[in-house]
Amino acid sequence: MYFILRSEIEAKGNNFCPRCYKTQIKRLDKSEFYNKYSCWNKDCDFRNTPFAILNHKIEREDEFDPYCDNCREPFIRELNIVDDGITYLIFKCTGKLCETESNPYKYNLVSNNWEGNLPEIKIYDEILEVDRYPEEDVKTNIIPRNEKTSLFGLKNSTSTLVSKSTRVYEISEDIPLLTMSSEEYDSFLKIHNQKVVVLVDLPNFIRTMREHHPNRFEEVIKKSHQLLLKSIKNLFNTSDEYIIRYFSKPDDDLKSSNNLIKDFCKANSSSEYFHLLILGKGKGFSDIDNYLIANGVEILERCALKGFMIVSSDKDYLPVMRIAKYRNIKSYIMGINTPKVYEQYKIADIKFLGMMKYFKK
Repeated sequence: MYFILRSEIEAKGNNFCPRCYKTQIKRLDKSEFYNKYSCWNKDCDFRNTPFAILNHKIEREDEFDPYCDNCREPFIRELNIVDDGITYLIFKCTGKLCETESNPYKYNLVSNNWEGNLPEIKIYDEILEVDRYPEEDVKTNIIPRNEKTSLFGLKNSTSTLVSKSTRVYEISEDIPLLTMSSEEYDSFLKIHNQKVVVLVDLPNFIRTMREHHPNRFEEVIKKSHQLLLKSIKNLFNTSDEYIIRYFSKPDDDLKSSNNLIKDFCKANSSSEYFHLLILGKGKGFSDIDNYLIANGVEILERCALKGFMIVSSDKDYLPVMRIAKYRNIKSYIMGINTPKVYEQYKIADIKFLGMMKYFKK
């Protein structure tokens, strides 16, 4: 059973449903530690699912970060009553790279303390200026927010709760594999079967193309998108059995181009997906190479593909292309400064397509 912390209720001002955030809820039961409710909003798909609202704050609740420190997804929560009557609050991240997947945080409501794996309590007022996040993204009095995921790992688009001194954390899409439950992971892999899969390294592509075409760059991006779709049709003989995943990050010089790509994805939401990586590194954001490679390897190893393509000029992706070769999957790298940079790499069945030849006119 899901539960809501007392501080979240105090911040909102009213009891509310953790899915739709409406106050149309009814009390089912009450106890010393929590009250049990369900939502009766007819438009809420969490309707008639019981959840708990805690009566009191847990130890150092105002300083507890309810978001995973690795992937910044909200912990999945579960209220668990064991045989001896002890009630536990379980905080668990289902991300495959997160340690709380197998060793969740556990809070004993009866004894009012943490047990086992202890969370790192952070005093946000003391770390507002660290380089992990850019200064312009640091604000107070707002809970870190994910546009697609509510406090409980439930899909929602209006999570705007307020809490004490944390920082804004917005992300337009999850990075695949980082924050998935096992069911989501299986579903993620399943949709790639019998498809042409295209992974786009947007920072590399955008910055390299901008060097060659600094003027009218918006038109170049739109033209590149048209050529990418045309290439999929010509190379793999399909106009609809494909998935394009764009990987980017929120650097200032990428924002306008990211917005263009998002528009493409909105127009073709069943086949094109935009993923924004927001992980601090120094005074900027982490590169996306490792995350694109991890997704590429998983997809190649576990899916039956019609074809595979990486759009980038980065040689770091060559090991991924070798895996495609070993799997006997027709594969291409579409880069800007190719094929010359790759001439020394003799990889059979892999073609290097230079984007520049499409813009000669």
